[in-house]
Amino acid sequence: MVKQKINDEQQYPLTFGMNTSKWNQLKRDFVVAFDRLEKNGVHSYAESKKSVQRYYCISAFTLPQSIITDSDAKAVLDTIFEVEQELVETRREQEEVYRRIGRHMREYFADYLLNAHLRFLDTKLHRGIDGIRELATLLEVEDQFEGPKALKRLEKKISLYRDVGSFIHVQELMLSAVKVRSRAEARTRRGNLWTTDRREKYGYLEQLADDKKVCPPFTESDLEFLVSQSSMEMLQQKTDLLLRELGFVEPNRLKANYSRLHDHLHRSKQRQSDYDKRRELLLQLGASPQQVDYISARATYQTMKNLLKLAKGKLAISDLMGGKRTIRKLLRRKGKARSNAEITLTNYLVQHEQIARTVAQNYARTRKNHSVEHLKKTINFLKENYRRMYRSHWGFPIQDNVLQRALEQGLSRQKLSKRALTTKDFINDLRRALALEEALVVKEQDKLSPEARRIALAPLKEVLDYETDTDTRKQLYFIYEQFCRLGLCIPKDKLKQICLQNQGLFPTTRKVRDALEILNGAYRAIGQHGETLCVLPDYLHLPQNNPSRV
Repeated sequence: MVKQKINDEQQYPLTFGMNTSKWNQLKRDFVVAFDRLEKNGVHSYAESKKSVQRYYCISAFTLPQSIITDSDAKAVLDTIFEVEQELVETRREQEEVYRRIGRHMREYFADYLLNAHLRFLDTKLHRGIDGIRELATLLEVEDQFEGPKALKRLEKKISLYRDVGSFIHVQELMLSAVKVRSRAEARTRRGNLWTTDRREKYGYLEQLADDKKVCPPFTESDLEFLVSQSSMEMLQQKTDLLLRELGFVEPNRLKANYSRLHDHLHRSKQRQSDYDKRRELLLQLGASPQQVDYISARATYQTMKNLLKLAKGKLAISDLMGGKRTIRKLLRRKGKARSNAEITLTNYLVQHEQIARTVAQNYARTRKNHSVEHLKKTINFLKENYRRMYRSHWGFPIQDNVLQRALEQGLSRQKLSKRALTTKDFINDLRRALALEEALVVKEQDKLSPEARRIALAPLKEVLDYETDTDTRKQLYFIYEQFCRLGLCIPKDKLKQICLQNQGLFPTTRKVRDALEILNGAYRAIGQHGETLCVLPDYLHLPQNNPSRV
């Protein structure tokens, strides 16, 4: 029970946690008021609010004690909330009615208690010093205001509270008159117990409900959430958007973030448009309305879009009535239709950026919701980083062909945001791009005879002559001979197998791996493209070599 009460207070947070025992005698009057108002059968928020005002204007309700400070007023409001909670626990079927009545009662009493408090202050101030002395005793501050001068200061501060229309806050009485006035005025502008901003938002939402523009109706928890979490401006923006798109307001949609709500409504509009097109097409194919509903229920949104693209009068209704399995077979047989967004993004990448079509298609398929403007920003972001990283890592500007290859590597990544990509990712893309371009240059020239290859590999032979370790130099010479004999590009496994056949130079696999690492790392003479090892262009002397490619 205690846990349930805590959860309810978190759900309806306008409570002050005050000790209400002083006002327990009011509970019977509040229970009578709740029962009387509930039996009146109010049907709108405006009627509920007026019925509360009418009830307390007619009934001879009086407070058993004076409202001396803001703590007393808060305790009275908490007493109303406690009565509301007790009634809700015993009569769950009337929960929403009691919640609404309780909120309107607290809103009414926020003004009623303030007026009672100000009348009480007027009474004490009219009595002069004697009234102020009695008030100091009631406020339990007589020790701080003993002499005539101190009582005059207290009288001035009490007058300030009365003039600006604010409750007395005992902790402020020790401050200067200037601070008392500024804080009391701030509370009055904000609203003492039931803030002005809160009144406006509740009034706005209740007016919407009374105008029959809310479906399903608001619950009190809906209203409390919206009032506590949204500004008045944002509520109006979201309401205008919902009324413009739907013609009514849904409470759950009104709780959503504005941008998410806007996107959701846009997607809903698109889905409705696509559904209407599918319905029209299926009816043209001879489907009955029942068959249209049957097919739509057994195919996903994307599947039905694909069927809409693929149909063109060729699909039989009997095939579509086969359910999900038959529809999947149709899609596999005919291939998934590409959306207009995919085609637009693919064409831009291929025509304007010269990206490989497979890379462009894969990118567009996973980014259907992106616009061309968003794609341009992504490409500029990647290019700027590739140029900067290449310059800082290799020391000279990047070539256009390497930049294009790196861009293809970047567009193949799943995540392309500033937070997702690190410096290491950019460098890895550039290394792979260099390896691809270098391997392409070598493969274009790898149609030479063994004698021509030996001449072309002369720069590599000259570098290997400077190797100081005799065993290592023999191993590197052996690998050099294989490139002269077999070609400028050799499958890695095949080269390892040939090396292991020479047990004198390569007794273990480790020796082969070390030799290849020396050529790749220390000399940077070979590069790996897939499972193929190629001699890099820097170590080749090719008559037809196009050095501008790398």
